[in-house]
Amino acid sequence: MLGTGKDMNGDFKISMGSFIEDITITQKKNGLPVWTLSAGKANFSEDESQAQLSNVNIVLPENGVVLYADRGVYNLSDRSFTTDSVVKAEAKDYTITTDSLNYDISSGKIKTDGRIVVEGKGFRVEGMGMKSDSAQEVKILRDVKATFNR
Repeated sequence: MLGTGKDMNGDFKISMGSFIEDITITQKKNGLPVWTLSAGKANFSEDESQAQLSNVNIVLPENGVVLYADRGVYNLSDRSFTTDSVVKAEAKDYTITTDSLNYDISSGKIKTDGRIVVEGKGFRVEGMGMKSDSAQEVKILRDVKATFNR
């Protein structure tokens, strides 16, 4: 039976072993997108609290940043994204590469305990561990090495 969607009560149930291909999740504030998460495939946990994602990108239009990862886990209840695969973040003037990432999408806080490299025109900064807040203040935590080119 086909319907218009108006007859649905809003409870969308995903059963064990369910997946969605080519999924996009967008968070908006005042009608404008704050972030958009896209994945080639999302496999949902039995309790529907998490989705294992593949071929992930997260667009942060306000910051002009796009994050790319081969895989990760999106926690639907606290809106966080975690991955232990290589993550590349691209912006207009720099690129960040790290081997893992924890991103609290709702607060905008990003952290990693792994190796991180930040590269831009004329500079390269690398180290271990990083924390970033929603204001884009980035702190590399230890073993920092910076190279500046003329």
